[in-house]
Amino acid sequence: MLDLIKYVDKINLDHGAPKELTNPYTKEVLDIEKRGIARGLKLLRSEVRHLGTEINLQVLKNIYEDMKPHLEYLFATTVDEIIVKDGKIQGIILENGEKLEAKYVALCIGRAGSSWLTKVLSKHGVSFKNNKVDIGVRVETNDIIMEEINRYLYEGKFIFTTSVGTTVRTFCSNPSGHVVVENHHGVKVCNGHAFNDIRLGSKNTNFALLVSLEFDEPFNDPNGFAEEISRLANQLSNGGVIVQKFGDIKKGRRSTKKRIDEGFVKPTLKEAVPGDLGLVLPYNVMKSLIEMIEALDYITPGIASDHTLFYGVEAKFYSDRPIVNSHFETAIQNLYVGGDGAGITRGLAQAGANGVKIARSIIEKEGK
Repeated sequence: MLDLIKYVDKINLDHGAPKELTNPYTKEVLDIEKRGIARGLKLLRSEVRHLGTEINLQVLKNIYEDMKPHLEYLFATTVDEIIVKDGKIQGIILENGEKLEAKYVALCIGRAGSSWLTKVLSKHGVSFKNNKVDIGVRVETNDIIMEEINRYLYEGKFIFTTSVGTTVRTFCSNPSGHVVVENHHGVKVCNGHAFNDIRLGSKNTNFALLVSLEFDEPFNDPNGFAEEISRLANQLSNGGVIVQKFGDIKKGRRSTKKRIDEGFVKPTLKEAVPGDLGLVLPYNVMKSLIEMIEALDYITPGIASDHTLFYGVEAKFYSDRPIVNSHFETAIQNLYVGGDGAGITRGLAQAGANGVKIARSIIEKEGK
């Protein structure tokens, strides 16, 4: 896996990604790790190459131009169904009814397409493993609070086990970044991004706090559960997302515009509606988030202050994971699945490596 990730990283570098990498083995990082262990936080050490939103767009554009002579792109084109005959993939059917024949098909549909993937593959007899869903919030605080982690790690990835047995993780940290809204087929959830050029940045750092939830029989719709919670937040905020001060969460009261305006952390998502996430998130999820932020306060003092902002809901939708072989091929011959939407990866680097693995498997089958 690491070799594949490095291969993908080289492709990015060849197409304009910055050369700078964080070093996760410095004395300063060791000190952060030791403080975390003392509070039950496990640091996942990793090198980070921050592209930034604007450079990432340019890298993708460069890859697009490089590949354009070799393949045909179809943008804004919805796939409605797959074509299967005698247990073997034959192609796909587009929303307009057009059929595209293919010897091989790779479904890498992203998290937004996870429900579609489950529905289509189930219809064709593909078995699944019940997967988890991640539900939580997007946290925003001042850059100065996160200065040590931002400088030495850029993105501090920590895992924590709570008193109620849930696992919470930090994810997708954005120093000097902005909180944004994602639209998943009409369900609005939170996310964050940051630019490489600091002149385009804010004075805040944001990151996700995510609680992993796994369900037992008879319930088997984790994505539906997360969608309903996210939809409730949309309903309470008149179609948007909710923002709440951590101090108000601890006091058990909703945030008001006045209290948000008086806070030290100025929201970068201006359209977020002050409200009460306690009316949205299940008890164990909220308790887990509170315990996690208080543990993080030992590593980066001030993160658990009354002024820290929670935006909700942030959810990561994953398909129930299809049963695949070591090459990510399903029980339908020559049909492959990959990426976050298939529940196989969790993040860009892993998803890129997953795609390369699928491509190499197809090349090997063709004897090339």
